Amino acid sequence: MKKKSVFAVLRLTVLAALAVLFVIPVISTALKSFSFEGKIGLVQYWELFVTNFTYLDFFWNSVIYAAVITAVSIAVSLPLGFLFAKVNFKGRHALFFVFILVMLLPFQATLLPNYIQLRDFNMLNTPLALTVPMMFSPFAVFLLRQFMKTIPNDLIDYTLLETSSVIRTFRYAILPQIKPAVVSLAILIFCESWNMVDQALIFSMENTGIYPLSVVLGDIPENVRYAGGTVYMFPIIMLFVMFRETLEESMEAYKL
Repeated sequence: MKKKSVFAVLRLTVLAALAVLFVIPVISTALKSFSFEGKIGLVQYWELFVTNFTYLDFFWNSVIYAAVITAVSIAVSLPLGFLFAKVNFKGRHALFFVFILVMLLPFQATLLPNYIQLRDFNMLNTPLALTVPMMFSPFAVFLLRQFMKTIPNDLIDYTLLETSSVIRTFRYAILPQIKPAVVSLAILIFCESWNMVDQALIFSMENTGIYPLSVVLGDIPENVRYAGGTVYMFPIIMLFVMFRETLEESMEAYKL
């Protein structure tokens, strides 16, 4: 018992130290955003949103891109995850294996094919170039498939006794069981989309007006950089605060 208690205290201490290391830069950035030329106030935010109002354009670019990518990715991944998890068809495992291989490929390996396809479809230097390649995520399909495999087949069979519709079966038997997983996945996809950099620099290099905020964050004037960083972090922090319980529920239910 003493060894277990010592190990628990040690683990808690290490986790607390790591948490402090992550939190200190966030708190420091937020506090320094209220200081401008040695004075305390909201001058940085005034300069950022009023004097340098183009910041908001890039901010809303990021919001739109992340929201669209997240919504479409979830909408596409849900039926595909259900297909691989619960529908038996010839070649299912081989096709899923291909999905796994694609998921393991780094971004740099798919960069050139994506660039060529976007060029052929005249999508380069448009918002579609920043959103379409990220809408189809093998990782999302893989994760949802793993979640759906934990659902008993008997539940689906009972639902099929009431209706022969696949859509209704998915809606009433599958979707309610994986809501925490869907919310967790949506947050992960939103965060990844919010932090996109390479895609914007390569696929829209001739149209800087459609850049997301993550690309232009380093170009913000130095005297308002802390306010810019605080505003940039705010949506992600709010997502985790608002859905903290759902994230914890998902991690506990699926042993993440």
